[in-house]
Amino acid sequence: MTARVPCCVPFCRRTSARIEFSEWICGDHWHLVPKRYRQAYGRLVKQWRRYHRDEDGYAACRIWRRIKSKAIEAAGGIG
Repeated sequence: MTARVPCCVPFCRRTSARIEFSEWICGDHWHLVPKRYRQAYGRLVKQWRRYHRDEDGYAACRIWRRIKSKAIEAAGGIG
């Protein structure tokens, strides 16, 4: 059996077969995150992939932690 990565949101049963990620948010929970956070994360990841800039990688990680918490809060009905 191949390893699968579960969604970061507790009690979510969805998984991804893409093992290059250590954390993943499923599509159902990704759309619960405010659009401005998703857009900012996408811009930073695009710059990081294109230019391999360490400072953008750090910022993308910081935004990822915020996105993860927003997805968990929205799934729990807090946000």
